[in-house]
Amino acid sequence: MNTNINLLLRADEETLKRLRRVKRFNFIAITSLIGVGSLSLLLFLLIQIINPSSVRTQQNEIREKISKLQDRQAKLFVLNNRINNIEKILQRRIDLSYVNNSLLAKIPGRLFIEDLEIDDKAVVMTAQSTSLSAIGELINNLTDMVRKKEIIKSLTLSTLLFDESKNSYQVSVEAEL
Repeated sequence: MNTNINLLLRADEETLKRLRRVKRFNFIAITSLIGVGSLSLLLFLLIQIINPSSVRTQQNEIREKISKLQDRQAKLFVLNNRINNIEKILQRRIDLSYVNNSLLAKIPGRLFIEDLEIDDKAVVMTAQSTSLSAIGELINNLTDMVRKKEIIKSLTLSTLLFDESKNSYQVSVEAEL
């Protein structure tokens, strides 16, 4: 048997230094962790104690601004919707000034217009002249518009009268647009 067996381990100086370094490092790590945690907790508590009202007022101000913006957005949506609907109506609407100008261009110079009613579906015109040829020219011009499908779809001669006291003829015409 071997008599040189040493059952007690001798601690090396180098091993002891390493153990001391590890202990110091662990102590520093735990201390810094506890320090940072306690500092964070302390700052949180200070902020909650000192300025909760200012934070709440800021929150309320931001909520008011958001609600005002939502009201404005709703108003803009309604306004845009109305504008779009008006545009649709204007696109479907007949340009009555164009109808009026076209009809007046077809009236002979010797004819006097007593009444002219224009709406989106019909035109009613009453005219007077001392000459039947002017009335005939008006009727021919309007029937040409019907044939060419300009503005007028159909034409109806309502009345044709002779007024002996004025020595003039009166005609009433209805046209469908």
